[in-house]
Amino acid sequence: MVEGLSQPLNIFLLGLGGGFLIPLLYRFGKQLPGIAFVISLGGMTVISAICLLSVLSGGGAIDSYTAGAMPPYSINLRLGPWEGVFAFSVNIIAVLGAWHLWERLRASYAVLLLYLILVMGINGMIMTRDLFNLFVFLEIVSIATYGLLGTERTPAALSAGFKYIMATVLASSFFLVGSVLLYHVTGTLNIDQMIEQRAAITGPIGMAALMFVLSCLIVELKPFPANGWGLDVYETAPAGVAALVSVGVSAGVFFALFKLLPIFEQQLGVIALSAGLTFVFSNLVGLRQSKVQRMLGYSSIAQMALAVLALALLTELGAEASLPLVVGGIFLNHLFAKAGLFWLAGIINRQQIRDWGAVAARPSVLFAFAVLLIAISGLPPFPSFWAKWELVMQLAEGRLYFWIGVLLVGSLFEVTYMFRWFRQAIRGESREGGFTPALSRMLPVYICVGILAASGYYAATRAGAASIWLFAPLYIGGFLCLFERLPARARCALMLLAVLLVGIWMGRDVDGISQLFAALLLPGGLVVASAGLYRVDPRPGYYPLMAVLLLAIVCLLGASTSLEFFFCWELITLSSYFLISMRREARGHALRFLIFSLASAFLLLAGFGIATAANGTVALAAFEIAGPDAAAAFALLAIGLLIKAGAVGVHVWLPGTYAEADDDLSAMLSAVVSKVAMFGLFMVTYIAIRSELGLDLAYVMGWIGVLTTVAGALMALQQDDVKRMLAYSSMSQIGYIVTAIALMSHLGWVTALYLVANHLMVKGILFLAVAGIILRAGTRRLDACGGLARNMPFTFAAAVIALISMSGLPPLAGFGGKWLLLSAMMDRGWYGLVALGVLATLIGLLYMFRLGYSVFLGPARPTHQEVREAPAALLVPQFLLVTAILVLSFFPKLFMEPISAAIDPQFASTLVWEGMSLELIYGTWNPVPVMAVSVAIAAVGLGLMWFLYRVGRVGSAAPGVTRFYGFYKPVFAPILTPYAYAFWRGISGLVANAAGLVARIYGGNGQVYALYVLYYVAAIYFLGTVFAPEISSF
Repeated sequence: MVEGLSQPLNIFLLGLGGGFLIPLLYRFGKQLPGIAFVISLGGMTVISAICLLSVLSGGGAIDSYTAGAMPPYSINLRLGPWEGVFAFSVNIIAVLGAWHLWERLRASYAVLLLYLILVMGINGMIMTRDLFNLFVFLEIVSIATYGLLGTERTPAALSAGFKYIMATVLASSFFLVGSVLLYHVTGTLNIDQMIEQRAAITGPIGMAALMFVLSCLIVELKPFPANGWGLDVYETAPAGVAALVSVGVSAGVFFALFKLLPIFEQQLGVIALSAGLTFVFSNLVGLRQSKVQRMLGYSSIAQMALAVLALALLTELGAEASLPLVVGGIFLNHLFAKAGLFWLAGIINRQQIRDWGAVAARPSVLFAFAVLLIAISGLPPFPSFWAKWELVMQLAEGRLYFWIGVLLVGSLFEVTYMFRWFRQAIRGESREGGFTPALSRMLPVYICVGILAASGYYAATRAGAASIWLFAPLYIGGFLCLFERLPARARCALMLLAVLLVGIWMGRDVDGISQLFAALLLPGGLVVASAGLYRVDPRPGYYPLMAVLLLAIVCLLGASTSLEFFFCWELITLSSYFLISMRREARGHALRFLIFSLASAFLLLAGFGIATAANGTVALAAFEIAGPDAAAAFALLAIGLLIKAGAVGVHVWLPGTYAEADDDLSAMLSAVVSKVAMFGLFMVTYIAIRSELGLDLAYVMGWIGVLTTVAGALMALQQDDVKRMLAYSSMSQIGYIVTAIALMSHLGWVTALYLVANHLMVKGILFLAVAGIILRAGTRRLDACGGLARNMPFTFAAAVIALISMSGLPPLAGFGGKWLLLSAMMDRGWYGLVALGVLATLIGLLYMFRLGYSVFLGPARPTHQEVREAPAALLVPQFLLVTAILVLSFFPKLFMEPISAAIDPQFASTLVWEGMSLELIYGTWNPVPVMAVSVAIAAVGLGLMWFLYRVGRVGSAAPGVTRFYGFYKPVFAPILTPYAYAFWRGISGLVANAAGLVARIYGGNGQVYALYVLYYVAAIYFLGTVFAPEISSF
């Protein structure tokens, strides 16, 4: 009996039976229709769950037949693995959606009936194997949708509903005509038999039939530009109804296209072209949206287009084995994330994005909001992340690079407007006041968050990347969230302990250069993070995110595959973004940081795809044997890493981010997080060494590094804000490291690692010292400081040591690093780079002297008489780093021997060593000539600058040093015109104007929208019958 009740056919019996009973029961009691509705909808969901479990446990697909006959004399339903997943997922959403809409549903039995029939119709579209029956279910869904849209009585909503009717009636009419013509050429309406006889679908009638059916399905999915009618519905319908249309109705139509795809095998290129255009242009116009539900509508259309694009391209490539991960991942991700966002929009009930600041006061709501945005943006650890990875790998293997570009550009647009929405939410400003959502209303949203987390882990399992080690940063972050009610310092201490223990466990098997970076970044990160003990304010979520950040860095260093590397890279980006966003003044810069970071990540993704296709494996060890075919991969990876490093031209995200982040976080970003890109450059250098173009590309990278050094130093010299000065200084020092890596020699890599260690210690000290100054003096402007050496002697001592080491003056570690770099460049014959390096060193001396003098040695300010020394929580990390600098400076062998052990294997088979170890190089090369020449050049340059100053200065009341630096600001001003900022503002304006231009096609006129549908059908017909082969090959 139980087996008979769990047949898929009973889903329709419950739907139809409940639909007939609801009006009758209303006559006996107003509460009875609600009970019948709950029993019917719940029963449909339970039956779909039981059937899915039966199929997945090996029972095979379940076929149900009507009238006791076999097709084509009956209509058959099928529930296999695909049908089961789609039906069960839609039914879950329907149950949660009914919960969300319950107050509206229970108010009218007619609404209950329409909702139930709509869900039944979607199930029918998924399970039916008969073309005419598919048309019937399509009409049932359309009629039920019309009815639900009519429950909103505003003029805009009624107008949108009418436009919906016009568009879908046109589409279904074409479907009906196409079905009749297909029956004419094949003699059957059974989909399975039609697929078997698809060779008979030829000639004018057959092609017309195919194009009419295909056009209907594509139009129902709201393709660009024939989708204005759907956008108006998403904007004006109740949020719960819009959610069901967005994810439920679209799921039914998408699955109809999925099951009919074999008969469209010659039109796969047309389908991909339509989906690609829709994905890019919908996300492009989404950038201009200020209304929440309309923006979600653009995103919904884009996500379904992405699913169609993946389906068409993978089928064309013959990669059907990837469909469960890619298409299934995109579908489930969109289903639960988009439904959750629509429901959240209904709960918060703020139509304009600018009014979402009310969310900031509700941490649990803000957390759910952030998770849903991360998921819909295709970021880890959610299903769409793994789906996009696999899709890019397959496209790269098939050399479909154009489609990789389409995927990544459209994704970047979507991330931009989604997180711009989040920025508005965390500002805490709302024109409509606060709100207090009941837990019962938020429960469907929280359930979606839980399902997304579980399905993300399952997708990771399918991708071969699920492991406790890889997900450890997220587990520890979640664990620390349980202690958010503890005092701030207790939470900071707990975070440090957790990161120490778990970090040691995660890094236990790391070796080679990864081990060196782990030995630097884990202790260095813990030391810098310990400065957080000086903060006693609550900082909700800060310490769990810091744990995720630090452990993700360790995880990245231990990654053995490009997928693991990319996963950790994205975790670092996301945790950094949310940490930066916690300071109000940094939120605008945080969005810029995220956009550039994700642009960097997408270039890495494309590069990994090409490298994997060339190497035949995702293993990072394969980079050591990469051939000439991987040259393009090196270029993409290098550009992506340079963006993350803040190289000149793409540095526009860096100064504001470092300057406006929390003071202790600035130290973390500069000293520790910036080294992740340096490790990546070490890794991809293997490709450069092996490829024919690699050495030339590395030379270009060397020039980029030196220009970054010079530009960063010049811009640092111009700053009056001490944090912005240190930010540009960090950019400049990173340029040295990039140049050293680009040398691709034994000495170059030794230098790079030496500079990495020195930069970590120096920038950690200086940013923490500035944090103490800001805390005690209340300012970060150089012209507002002075004479603090007497008040803050320990801070002064630490800062002086750091400045000496950073400047390259003997006897500290910076001297050895600069000498090694200049020696390595001289050895390679890079004399132009040597000259620029010396210039950058000279400029660096100037701004470093200005920093030390203005803050500590200049005239004391009367307002600073009572300034006290920085708290011990800030001083202890500084002096730990000072100790490390002194050890590195006076006992270099402790650092050199591990470097030799790490670099030896990497270069033994690729570069000539001449049998020399690092220690022997130190003993053979004499630093005096190189440094003497460098000092002489610097002295001449400094003398020339002083001469020009003496000749060109004008009277000033400012003190001598201040007057000296004030003279050179206008001198360097022409060189420092912010061309990079102007360029990126121009790009941003160009994209925004393009989005506005495209958005003009949506004028709101229903007749025009209907005309767009007809034009679109004509375009599909023309392309599918005339240019289909050419488009497929494209």
